[in-house]
Amino acid sequence: MKICVIYHSETGNTRHVAQHIGSVYDAKLVEVRETANHSRITRFLSWCKMARGEELTPIEPAGIDVSTYDLIVFGSPVWAFKPTPVIHAAIIGLKGCEGKRAVAFGTHGGRPGQMGETLIRWINNRGMGILGIAEINQKDIENDKKTKALISLIESARKA
Repeated sequence: MKICVIYHSETGNTRHVAQHIGSVYDAKLVEVRETANHSRITRFLSWCKMARGEELTPIEPAGIDVSTYDLIVFGSPVWAFKPTPVIHAAIIGLKGCEGKRAVAFGTHGGRPGQMGETLIRWINNRGMGILGIAEINQKDIENDKKTKALISLIESARKA
């Protein structure tokens, strides 16, 4: 089974989890980045506002073809209790995603808020079947129990 992990990371927490998944499953990793320029202060404030409004932002790569993959895993930090505008733009820009199975995870420093329900809606709106959501607090990034729960979710999705 071919797995593609599409993720956005700012501090490295989401990247760390994505790389762990990649090493367990020999998955293709695609890190998505914003291309708009912001100062450090305005970036955080505008991103939180955009996240709350479920807005999009310009990204690179702008379109990802997942037609050759069986399972798509999405990873996003949680900003203002929502997934980032970057991962939203990545999901919107997917090619060949209809009918694919998906799993998603969010990394956060506090509470995940509406991260899960928002990702489920975005993924379902693109014609994919979401099989599960995991949330990982930044203090648990190295916690084997938390990462095993995510790996178990992916394993269940592989068998579905």
